[in-house]
Amino acid sequence: MFGLMKKFGAGAERGDSAPDGRSGYGAPWRAIVHALLENGKLAPGDYLRALGLGPGPQRWALALFIFFGAAQIAAGLIFFFAYNWRDLSDMAKIALPQIAMAVGFLGWLFLPARSPASVFSGIVATLMIGVSMGVVGQVYQLGADPWTLFAVWAAFALPLSLLARSDAHFTVFALIATAAYYLYADEVMRPKLIEPDAVIPAIYAGGMIGVLALRDFVAEKWAGEAPGWQRWFFAASALFAALTAAMSEIFTSHLFDKGAIGFVALALSGGVLFFLYSAVRPDRPVRALSLFALAVYIGALGARVIFEAADFKSAFSAAALLIASAGWIIAVTAGLAFALKKTAGPKESA
Repeated sequence: MFGLMKKFGAGAERGDSAPDGRSGYGAPWRAIVHALLENGKLAPGDYLRALGLGPGPQRWALALFIFFGAAQIAAGLIFFFAYNWRDLSDMAKIALPQIAMAVGFLGWLFLPARSPASVFSGIVATLMIGVSMGVVGQVYQLGADPWTLFAVWAAFALPLSLLARSDAHFTVFALIATAAYYLYADEVMRPKLIEPDAVIPAIYAGGMIGVLALRDFVAEKWAGEAPGWQRWFFAASALFAALTAAMSEIFTSHLFDKGAIGFVALALSGGVLFFLYSAVRPDRPVRALSLFALAVYIGALGARVIFEAADFKSAFSAAALLIASAGWIIAVTAGLAFALKKTAGPKESA
């Protein structure tokens, strides 16, 4: 790389505009980046970023705007139904969300593909599928289990999100599928499990890491590079579920009296994410989330051990307990800060 930079001279600095005006990198730098790509020294997915033309914060900001905008419209329709439910006829109750769904599908089909308006319309249509099913079930008192509704809803949302090739749309599917899983787990799985508070979130954490790996390392060639916000969302969801499973084994009458499934889930989740986004695709926020989840667990475990060994018979012992717990938390926090500093590197994916 240094040889290429020397060849093209010191003019390979930021200054001149790109032909489309989006970048401040001059022609010599573009020549270096192109040569690195041809020589196999630069991954194709990093080509635009190296030129300063890659998607910046505006990409994930726009996706979040679309997501929350569609969610607000759907929430407005739901609240409208809730407030006027008694005054609406059965036909109106069924027809209104289906009309909104039809309008959403028409916009999704006829607006420019993958444009913000098209993505917005597709998300609204997907949300109205669930609202329509809920209204039909309420009007005709079908008596179906809630998890069944969400499972069918997720089954419709998945192909729509894949056809839309939209990360915001796919995230909506992930949220629907999450609700379906937890409703199913609470009703069907919980009575059959010995340690449901650890097993249920542990399974979810593994599923979310699998979805993240598929999106980041398999579907990239078809759907394009995943935005950072989606990667962080899936990673945070997996780590939160694994941390919940692990904490359920700490805050019990006896430490680890039901096993260590949650601890194993958290260790594997944090370790896998840290490895993938250190060695395979560097992403500092994901590594920070992994370390933070592990630090929270270590801090809670240490505090529980201190409380187990404490003697509350005197004010002195209670004060010593508080000081020891505070010292432990400070030590874990310092260790976390040190680990984050050690993982610092050049600007990574965002």
